[in-house]
Amino acid sequence: MLEGSCDCGAVRYAVDGALDEVTECNCGICRRSGGLWAYYSPTKVTMTGPTDIYMRGDRMLELHHCKTCRCLMWWAPVDKSYDRMGVNARMLPLGAWDEMPVRKCDGASW
Repeated sequence: MLEGSCDCGAVRYAVDGALDEVTECNCGICRRSGGLWAYYSPTKVTMTGPTDIYMRGDRMLELHHCKTCRCLMWWAPVDKSYDRMGVNARMLPLGAWDEMPVRKCDGASW
């Protein structure tokens, strides 16, 4: 079980699965917010706590931030039939992803 939390501790996630790889995207949102993504089926992730949702222009993803400390916690698809979401691995305990392979994603070119 992997467990992550925001800086103030009000928002948390727990993943029923292993951390095998993380993805670093260079799109504007990920670059500015420090997103480092680990992908799972939404059925494997439990999320708790109050979040604010931000959606970009294409409105395909919900980006969930802690209402208090504003940490970016996860993204979830608007289309609930899509079986993938991303949790921000930077919210895991220090060192949890240090040895993981980092896949680079050129989101800035989309």
